[in-house]
Amino acid sequence: MNDFLSELQNSFQSQMLPDHDELLALTDEAITVLESEDAAYRPRSEGADGQVAGGLLDFTAQPVLPLIVVPDLHARCDFFMHLLTTPLVRLGLGDGLDSATGDAKDATVLSALFQKKIRVVCVGDLFHSETRGKARWLTAWDAYARGDYENADMTSEMQENLTLFQLVLRVKNAFPAAFHFLKGNHENILNEGGRGNYPFRKFADEGNMVYDFMASHYGDAVLHVMSLWEHALPLCAAFPACVVSHAEPRAAYTRQEIIDAEKNPAVVLGLTWTANDEAAAGSVRKTLQELLGGARAQNAVWLSGHRPVRDRYALRQNGALVQIHNPAVEQVAVVHPARAFHAETDIILLVSEAGS
Repeated sequence: MNDFLSELQNSFQSQMLPDHDELLALTDEAITVLESEDAAYRPRSEGADGQVAGGLLDFTAQPVLPLIVVPDLHARCDFFMHLLTTPLVRLGLGDGLDSATGDAKDATVLSALFQKKIRVVCVGDLFHSETRGKARWLTAWDAYARGDYENADMTSEMQENLTLFQLVLRVKNAFPAAFHFLKGNHENILNEGGRGNYPFRKFADEGNMVYDFMASHYGDAVLHVMSLWEHALPLCAAFPACVVSHAEPRAAYTRQEIIDAEKNPAVVLGLTWTANDEAAAGSVRKTLQELLGGARAQNAVWLSGHRPVRDRYALRQNGALVQIHNPAVEQVAVVHPARAFHAETDIILLVSEAGS
């Protein structure tokens, strides 16, 4: 475990853009991991070229483990590293989860991943620093408008984005059944319109700026494999006590519709782009019933990110949906295996404020 943590820390502290060949190989490995996930928890979808990994992660019939749900990351490398090194006791998960040394008080999220005693699901949105980097985006835009795609501010932004990208991929590749990253609306490296994506811009022209930087610095091969990785990501994860997606589900979806989402861009959009007050009434409860069934659906919650909240969480759909993305803090939702989720006690700060 220590060697793997040191590898992650070296990437985190490098302050350099990753090497072209290393980035290409790492992304290619991650695609293979996603495409070969166990059908016992990631049901297959019939594609044009045969069966492919579907859009649903279904852990409802798997052994019940503690679950950590991580909101939108948006290039926050420090948030991700804090997550991995957070003691389990801080998350209320110390009992029965021992560290590699056998000392429960020293057990961390990473050591629990090594022991296959925990699951982690990130709701997506790896790229774009957004509000945290607003001033940098605006300065980078001035240079970009003059044709300088690799200006200093854009390079700084992309160092954060690509460092986090490497960290997420390394952890997924190491723990394919325990660590999961869902597609968000910012997983669109080509800034394409279609296939469930919309081009993105907020303070400047972020989608095109990232695309042009990547094309200039890395070329088409890296762009291509990163796009393949994005489209291989799952969209939704079901557990006995909760369901997780990037955004509030726009409509009620069947289990098969989520599995086959890559064939239907409306389902991809509906699980990644839905704004507040855009979802159909009852979409959450109906989809919970479809995915969980019976009494479990009545007691379960849907956890999502996407739209920022001012405090620790916001409730929608008569309390059935809990939004947990506050970009000003580093917090996670912890779903305990033996009891219902309670937003007041189970959304936990890792540190008081987000770092970078």
